[in-house]
Amino acid sequence: MYILILAAAPAVFSCSESKRIAAEYDSDTCRELAVKVERRDSLSQDDYRLMIEQDKAILQYLVNCSKGISEMPDSTRMTAWKALTSEPEYLEKFGYMFTLGSSLYQADNSGRLDQKNTEAYHELDRYNEELAEYSDRY
Repeated sequence: MYILILAAAPAVFSCSESKRIAAEYDSDTCRELAVKVERRDSLSQDDYRLMIEQDKAILQYLVNCSKGISEMPDSTRMTAWKALTSEPEYLEKFGYMFTLGSSLYQADNSGRLDQKNTEAYHELDRYNEELAEYSDRY
């Protein structure tokens, strides 16, 4: 069992090395935006822009982690996935992705995003597709 955990560690820790990619992630910004969403406060176009930026940083992190794990041998992949999904960093980012992403989806569907934010929001589709592709391998 310990061998499996040790074998999974490099892929899980490689997500931490992805900070270069997701350098724009800011937990304070995400927390502030999530509070606005949960309170059903009015959201400005700047709020939506920040949501899109944070969602992109989170998606990049998740894609990087999922890619590393998907490239592992079948015998260690599930253990690595379980280790990743129990990490506090992963849980925080995943929670914010769900809250912010849901709010963005609703704003897009109801036409509340301006043209620039609509375009930026739809650019996130490539990360969602890539994440789904890697996630299908588990």
